[in-house]
Amino acid sequence: MNEGLIARRYALAMLKVAEKQKAAEELYELMKQFEQNYVAHPDLRKALGSPVLSPRDKENLLTTAIGLENPGDLFLRGIRLVIANHREMYIRLIALMYQKLYRKAYRIGQVKVISAVKLDDLTMERVKKLAMGHGEYERYEFIEVIEPALIGGFILQIGSQQLDFSVGGELHRLAKQFVQ
Repeated sequence: MNEGLIARRYALAMLKVAEKQKAAEELYELMKQFEQNYVAHPDLRKALGSPVLSPRDKENLLTTAIGLENPGDLFLRGIRLVIANHREMYIRLIALMYQKLYRKAYRIGQVKVISAVKLDDLTMERVKKLAMGHGEYERYEFIEVIEPALIGGFILQIGSQQLDFSVGGELHRLAKQFVQ
Protein backbone atom coordinates (compact mmCIF):
# COMPACT_ATOMS: atom_id res chain seq x y z
CA MET A 1 0.00 0.00 0.00
CA ASN A 2 1.14 3.55 -0.68
CA GLU A 3 2.93 5.14 2.32
CA GLY A 4 1.15 8.46 1.80
CA LEU A 5 -2.22 6.75 1.72
CA ILE A 6 -1.49 4.85 4.93
CA ALA A 7 -0.37 8.02 6.70
CA ARG A 8 -3.37 9.96 5.44
CA ARG A 9 -5.88 7.37 6.63
CA TYR A 10 -4.42 7.17 10.13
CA ALA A 11 -3.99 10.94 10.40
CA LEU A 12 -7.53 11.61 9.20
CA ALA A 13 -8.96 9.10 11.67
CA MET A 14 -6.95 10.69 14.49
CA LEU A 15 -8.13 14.16 13.47
CA LYS A 16 -11.78 13.11 13.42
CA VAL A 17 -11.54 11.50 16.86
CA ALA A 18 -9.63 14.52 18.21
CA GLU A 19 -12.29 16.91 16.88
CA LYS A 20 -15.05 14.88 18.52
CA GLN A 21 -13.17 15.08 21.82
CA LYS A 22 -12.38 18.80 21.33
CA ALA A 23 -8.68 17.96 21.49
CA ALA A 24 -7.56 18.55 17.89
CA GLU A 25 -5.32 21.50 18.74
CA GLU A 26 -3.72 19.69 21.68
CA LEU A 27 -2.98 16.68 19.48
CA TYR A 28 -1.65 19.02 16.77
CA GLU A 29 0.88 20.48 19.22
CA LEU A 30 1.87 16.99 20.37
CA MET A 31 2.34 15.85 16.78
CA LYS A 32 4.58 18.85 16.03
CA GLN A 33 6.67 18.17 19.12
CA PHE A 34 6.84 14.45 18.36
CA GLU A 35 7.95 15.02 14.76
CA GLN A 36 10.70 17.44 15.85
CA ASN A 37 11.99 14.93 18.40
CA TYR A 38 11.72 12.07 15.90
CA VAL A 39 13.93 13.95 13.43
CA ALA A 40 16.39 14.87 16.19
CA HIS A 41 16.86 11.17 17.06
CA PRO A 42 17.39 9.17 13.84
CA ASP A 43 18.03 5.93 15.77
CA LEU A 44 14.38 5.94 16.80
CA ARG A 45 13.33 4.68 13.36
CA LYS A 46 15.78 1.78 13.57
CA ALA A 47 14.55 0.85 17.03
CA LEU A 48 10.93 0.84 15.89
CA GLY A 49 11.79 -1.62 13.14
CA SER A 50 13.34 -4.04 15.60
CA PRO A 51 11.42 -7.30 15.98
CA VAL A 52 13.00 -7.72 19.42
CA LEU A 53 10.99 -4.86 20.95
CA SER A 54 7.55 -5.72 22.25
CA PRO A 55 4.56 -3.52 21.36
CA ARG A 56 4.66 -2.15 24.93
CA ASP A 57 8.35 -1.23 24.54
CA LYS A 58 7.61 0.48 21.22
CA GLU A 59 4.78 2.42 22.86
CA ASN A 60 7.10 3.52 25.67
CA LEU A 61 9.75 4.47 23.12
CA LEU A 62 7.32 6.60 21.11
CA THR A 63 5.75 8.30 24.13
CA THR A 64 9.21 9.05 25.52
CA ALA A 65 10.18 10.50 22.12
CA ILE A 66 7.53 13.18 22.48
CA GLY A 67 9.36 14.51 25.52
CA LEU A 68 6.42 14.36 27.93
CA GLU A 69 5.76 11.90 30.72
CA ASN A 70 2.00 11.95 30.07
CA PRO A 71 1.24 12.82 26.44
CA GLY A 72 -2.49 12.27 26.86
CA ASP A 73 -4.97 9.51 26.19
CA LEU A 74 -5.70 10.46 22.59
CA PHE A 75 -2.05 10.38 21.54
CA LEU A 76 -1.54 7.06 23.36
CA ARG A 77 -4.60 5.51 21.69
CA GLY A 78 -3.31 6.62 18.30
CA ILE A 79 0.15 5.18 18.99
CA ARG A 80 -1.36 1.89 20.20
CA LEU A 81 -3.48 1.61 17.05
CA VAL A 82 -0.46 2.25 14.82
CA ILE A 83 1.63 -0.34 16.70
CA ALA A 84 -1.18 -2.92 16.80
CA ASN A 85 -1.46 -2.71 13.02
CA HIS A 86 2.34 -2.90 12.56
CA ARG A 87 2.50 0.57 11.01
CA GLU A 88 5.04 2.08 13.41
CA MET A 89 7.46 2.68 10.53
CA TYR A 90 4.97 5.25 9.22
CA ILE A 91 4.61 7.17 12.47
CA ARG A 92 6.55 10.22 11.29
CA LEU A 93 4.53 10.38 8.07
CA ILE A 94 1.35 10.08 10.13
CA ALA A 95 2.47 12.95 12.37
CA LEU A 96 3.30 15.12 9.35
CA MET A 97 0.01 14.27 7.63
CA TYR A 98 -1.95 15.05 10.80
CA GLN A 99 -0.32 18.48 10.91
CA LYS A 100 -1.10 19.07 7.23
CA LEU A 101 -4.75 18.02 7.61
CA TYR A 102 -5.15 20.09 10.77
CA ARG A 103 -3.72 23.21 9.12
CA LYS A 104 -6.01 22.73 6.13
CA ALA A 105 -9.11 22.14 8.27
CA TYR A 106 -8.45 25.18 10.47
CA ARG A 107 -7.07 27.43 7.69
CA ILE A 108 -3.63 27.86 9.21
CA GLY A 109 -0.89 29.10 6.91
CA GLN A 110 2.64 27.96 7.56
CA VAL A 111 5.15 30.69 6.83
CA LYS A 112 8.84 29.86 6.70
CA VAL A 113 11.28 32.76 6.97
CA ILE A 114 14.78 31.74 5.87
CA SER A 115 17.56 34.25 6.52
CA ALA A 116 21.35 34.37 6.76
CA VAL A 117 21.19 35.61 10.36
CA LYS A 118 18.45 35.87 12.95
CA LEU A 119 16.15 38.74 12.03
CA ASP A 120 15.61 41.50 14.58
CA ASP A 121 12.13 41.98 16.06
CA LEU A 122 11.24 45.00 13.89
CA THR A 123 12.17 43.21 10.65
CA MET A 124 10.33 40.09 11.76
CA GLU A 125 7.19 42.15 12.47
CA ARG A 126 7.38 43.61 8.95
CA VAL A 127 7.77 40.14 7.48
CA LYS A 128 4.75 38.95 9.50
CA LYS A 129 2.66 41.86 8.20
CA LEU A 130 3.74 41.06 4.65
CA ALA A 131 2.75 37.41 5.09
CA MET A 132 -0.55 38.21 6.78
CA GLY A 133 -1.42 40.53 3.92
CA HIS A 134 -1.53 37.40 1.81
CA GLY A 135 -5.07 36.93 3.18
CA GLU A 136 -5.53 33.29 2.27
CA TYR A 137 -5.51 31.96 5.85
CA GLU A 138 -7.21 32.80 9.13
CA ARG A 139 -4.09 32.16 11.22
CA TYR A 140 -0.38 31.88 10.55
CA GLU A 141 2.49 29.91 12.05
CA PHE A 142 5.95 31.32 11.57
CA ILE A 143 9.07 29.18 11.35
CA GLU A 144 12.46 30.86 11.33
CA VAL A 145 15.37 29.07 9.66
CA ILE A 146 18.96 30.35 9.63
CA GLU A 147 20.78 29.59 6.36
CA PRO A 148 24.18 31.37 6.16
CA ALA A 149 24.52 30.54 2.44
CA LEU A 150 21.94 33.25 1.66
CA ILE A 151 24.60 35.89 2.47
CA GLY A 152 21.94 38.48 3.34
CA GLY A 153 18.24 39.22 3.01
CA PHE A 154 15.61 36.51 3.42
CA ILE A 155 13.35 34.04 1.65
CA LEU A 156 9.68 33.98 2.55
CA GLN A 157 7.72 30.78 1.89
CA ILE A 158 3.94 30.95 2.29
CA GLY A 159 2.24 27.70 1.41
CA SER A 160 3.41 26.83 -2.10
CA GLN A 161 4.63 30.35 -2.91
CA GLN A 162 8.15 31.63 -2.37
CA LEU A 163 9.43 35.20 -2.37
CA ASP A 164 13.21 35.42 -2.57
CA PHE A 165 14.66 38.66 -1.19
CA SER A 166 18.09 37.15 -0.49
CA VAL A 167 21.47 38.31 -1.74
CA GLY A 168 22.30 34.72 -2.68
CA GLY A 169 19.11 34.50 -4.75
CA GLU A 170 19.89 37.78 -6.50
CA LEU A 171 23.42 36.59 -7.32
CA HIS A 172 21.97 33.36 -8.71
CA ARG A 173 19.54 35.30 -10.92
CA LEU A 174 22.36 37.53 -12.18
CA ALA A 175 24.50 34.49 -12.98
CA LYS A 176 21.63 33.00 -15.01
CA GLN A 177 21.31 36.26 -16.98
CA PHE A 178 25.01 36.24 -17.84
CA VAL A 179 24.79 32.65 -19.07
CA GLN A 180 21.94 33.56 -21.43
